[in-house]
Amino acid sequence: MNTYTELKPIPADETFNFECKSCGDCCRDIRSQVMIESLDLFNIAKHLKLEIAEAAEQYTEVALLCWGAPVLMLKTKIIGDVCVFLKSGKCEIQQAKPRACRLYPLSMGPDKNNLSNVLVFKSTEKSFHYKGQTHVAGEWVADNMDSESHAYVITEYRLLRELGNVLRLIAREREYEVNNLMLMYRYFLFDTEKNFMLQYVKNMAQLKKELEKLIKF
Repeated sequence: MNTYTELKPIPADETFNFECKSCGDCCRDIRSQVMIESLDLFNIAKHLKLEIAEAAEQYTEVALLCWGAPVLMLKTKIIGDVCVFLKSGKCEIQQAKPRACRLYPLSMGPDKNNLSNVLVFKSTEKSFHYKGQTHVAGEWVADNMDSESHAYVITEYRLLRELGNVLRLIAREREYEVNNLMLMYRYFLFDTEKNFMLQYVKNMAQLKKELEKLIKF
């Protein structure tokens, strides 16, 4: 799985060639490559009419990016490391697929110099997909990101930096507690019948307070 530090951003006006042929190739050999964000899990659970925890258990697995950064990754099938949602070459959750899938073959990451901005990256895992129609990077992102997704991304970058400042003050032996808090408030404490962003901001504020209790002065 590529990290943003390993990829080079491309300008919004850069063009690339890509044409989806509904072949399912981009959904194969993806074990530990598709991160499920808070909004992704919320949308998947709502689309499938499942509880958040139930959707997470069935379709995701926990991975640790680094200290204090547990995330959920999309599960894959044993044979071919195929996406758990790929059936007969088609996505079963097309209307609620994760942001990483919607933006493919591009991805997005934080601009460390300006957290109100996002950087666009070109995926390099499967370069043979770069054929077909010509697209403009900025237009591709705009077409595949709704207003809620964009608001979430910008807010996520800013709040995670604030949490990072707290995490640096917590002893490493509290890792189990930290990971549980991070997963609970970032992924699970949501009601799919209510507004996601309002719940997300509230959860992150409470998460910060809970993490601050673990600081040893």
